[in-house]
Amino acid sequence: MATAPKTRKASALAELLRSPGLPLLLTVSALIIGLAALLSLVQSSDATSTNGDVQRLRRDLVDWQARLHELELNVASLGSLDRIEREAKERLHMTEPKETRYITVDVPAPEGRKLPSRFLPPQTEQGRSAPSLWERLFGWLPLP
Repeated sequence: MATAPKTRKASALAELLRSPGLPLLLTVSALIIGLAALLSLVQSSDATSTNGDVQRLRRDLVDWQARLHELELNVASLGSLDRIEREAKERLHMTEPKETRYITVDVPAPEGRKLPSRFLPPQTEQGRSAPSLWERLFGWLPLP
């Protein structure tokens, strides 16, 4: 009796696993999945560090506002009348006048402004009104 060699019937799955492209495909897909996970980790880390920077800047803002309030208080205390009188007497050796003289002036007092003139809005001319319709139409003509 003659024996015939057995033929192997390989399944399609087994043949696919033995193909040289499958390990490469699995490796590339694993790298892509790993990079995607790493990208989300990097984005989350960046967002966390940005949030930390924002919180630090808010603390700095609160600190600067507190310093500003302290300086405003210091300016107010330095401008008090009692302090000025005390400095005049102690440091500058000034004394109260022995005689008070009042001088009358015939000019009205200047208008009291609380801001320097450079901070006030520019003044407009009150005497000049808007040009009339005739002036706008014929204003370009030279008048004799």
